[in-house]
Amino acid sequence: MLVKDIIILASEFIGNNELAEGLKDNSLSDDQTLLSESLVKCFNLINNEITSEYIPIVKRETIKTENFKIDFDKFSNKLLKIISVEDKFGNKLKYKVIDDYVFVFAKTVNITYSTVPQKYKLTDEFETNIPERVYAYGIAREFCFLQAMFDDGDLWEQRFKSSLETLSKRISSVYIPRRRWI
Repeated sequence: MLVKDIIILASEFIGNNELAEGLKDNSLSDDQTLLSESLVKCFNLINNEITSEYIPIVKRETIKTENFKIDFDKFSNKLLKIISVEDKFGNKLKYKVIDDYVFVFAKTVNITYSTVPQKYKLTDEFETNIPERVYAYGIAREFCFLQAMFDDGDLWEQRFKSSLETLSKRISSVYIPRRRWI
């Protein structure tokens, strides 16, 4: 999925069809270029919101400790929250997060953690299970709030939040088999 495609949809939502056409044809005026850059910033805000509040980006890494410490810069992605720390046999380990490192009694650990997404540009491609329209709802919300169009912003916020809540329930729903009575 291209960021550009989401921005085109969002620009149609906010009623700026000239921007949508300019993005499709790659023929933007200076004003349209500034507006598209603003919408890309809104996209990055929305992407951060989605991954921090609804559907996190989870990474797992094997890292060697130095004096039982793992500096934050050893992680390949920016650490947001540690989900679990295990030894090489899969046993859960206790750990402590201190200032700029993680303290754990092991030489090598498997760490599962959530991370923040990278910043995207208009031409970047990214993978997600979330439909384009949900991102476009959020971008329209942010844009309307920035332009002080609060009634329109509230409308897009309702659509954005309800879509995300529905998606997060569907993604995180767990099937628990029915118990039998003896």
